[in-house]
Amino acid sequence: MSPQFFCAASIVIFGGTGDLASRKLLPALCRLHDAGLLAHDFHVFVTGRADMSTEAFLEHLSQREAILFKKDTRFAKGFEGLKGRIRYLRANPALANEAENFKSRLLAAEPQAAPARLFYLAVPPNSMQSFIRLIEPFSEANDNAHCPERILVEKPFGQNLATALELNHSLLASFKEHQILRIDHYLGKEAVQNILFMRFANTFFEPVWNNRFIDNVQISFSENIGIGGRAGYFDQSGILRDVVQNHLLQVLCMVAMEPPLSHKPGDLHLEKNKVLKALRKYRAEEVAAETVRAQYIAGEIDKKPVVGYLQENGVKPASQTETYAACRVFVDNWRWGGVPFYLQAGKRLDRNVTEIVISFKPIPHSIFKEFKGNIEPNRLHIRIQPNEGIILKVNSKPPGMQLQVSDVGLRFSYDSEFGDYRPDAYERLLLDALNGDSSLFLSNSEIEESWRFIDPIIEGWQSNQQKINTYCAGSHGPEESAAMLAKHGHRWNPPVL
Repeated sequence: MSPQFFCAASIVIFGGTGDLASRKLLPALCRLHDAGLLAHDFHVFVTGRADMSTEAFLEHLSQREAILFKKDTRFAKGFEGLKGRIRYLRANPALANEAENFKSRLLAAEPQAAPARLFYLAVPPNSMQSFIRLIEPFSEANDNAHCPERILVEKPFGQNLATALELNHSLLASFKEHQILRIDHYLGKEAVQNILFMRFANTFFEPVWNNRFIDNVQISFSENIGIGGRAGYFDQSGILRDVVQNHLLQVLCMVAMEPPLSHKPGDLHLEKNKVLKALRKYRAEEVAAETVRAQYIAGEIDKKPVVGYLQENGVKPASQTETYAACRVFVDNWRWGGVPFYLQAGKRLDRNVTEIVISFKPIPHSIFKEFKGNIEPNRLHIRIQPNEGIILKVNSKPPGMQLQVSDVGLRFSYDSEFGDYRPDAYERLLLDALNGDSSLFLSNSEIEESWRFIDPIIEGWQSNQQKINTYCAGSHGPEESAAMLAKHGHRWNPPVL
């Protein structure tokens, strides 16, 4: 990360008393300060609906994150250095004239007029519109191409294409497109960024990165945690909207995109958008055969009993919300025609891991048929989290007098190669936002194309009243998911790193 600043901006975090701000955004800003990557006059304004003094807010944050302070010395040191430039302000869009009143409070709290401000909407989806109206008075304060006021929007970007279009209309009514940043924190993860470097900074992958050599691609997101305190949001969304529509489709784009002309935002967005446009849309009658939806029931995690989804606090007793989703996807273009991409995402599974597996086609003919062992198709495993790394499974002769074949792994580990420190995704993305670099943010066209792919799945589930399957907490997932791959001669590849 380079200490070249887009402008000496302040950041205004709406939803500053919420979980995202305290666990991710403020720690990330404190670590950036500790690393010397923030401007000397950078200020942080956190907002909440209630009246509160800055001192009370800082004390509340210190108590709430006391455990993290002890574990994360960079956060603790950065907080000590930055807390003198953190201010709390009330921002309650339900109050009359709050837009003008908030503008007055912010201008009074700033030591001087900031060259630009970054407004971060870390608020629930149903509050997004009201907070956009709240900051409308700032939209034209500075919209020049070099140092504009910017608004950073957290996912979800709507609940479907119609609501995504509505949200975008509201944003564009107050801000120009170059002022809007749409964040998907997965793009800030080191291993996701490295997909582009692995593909386009090396010569040996690209010649085989196509349907002539690749049999199938799998992108898996697995968590052993439940929904925590997110029942209000999750039960209205489900994991297809919460994870597949954004995180997994963005990872798919990084794997499948054509080489961009450069690493500039416009070139990256163009190639990702081409992939999303090429995704084969499901017809209603295809959804049941090409997708799986399921919900976890009671089971065990780490030998401890856990309740099923319907018993979680805040979940509707007869909820049909999926906690697991899988689908078989095709990218209909010359590079990927005929290659299935299998996506799966689930909660309360047996492990926490996100991984990409590129399975290559078998060799056309074996000259080792009489030898012991099987020649397995080569596989490339890209571990996104945890224990980030890459392993290429190849066939080799084990040492010894007997001629036999065995598959072995050529391993690259981030920890072994670079040490255990890696910037948090929010550190990278916040710094990029302040620097004015939108390469790792989403364009609105990407969001719209993602919903054009996802909406037919949801509509198919609803119109066909597709059964919601179940799986025990702590298991690999529903049996129906394995069966979906098996009928096409494939299986889910287990993690290897």
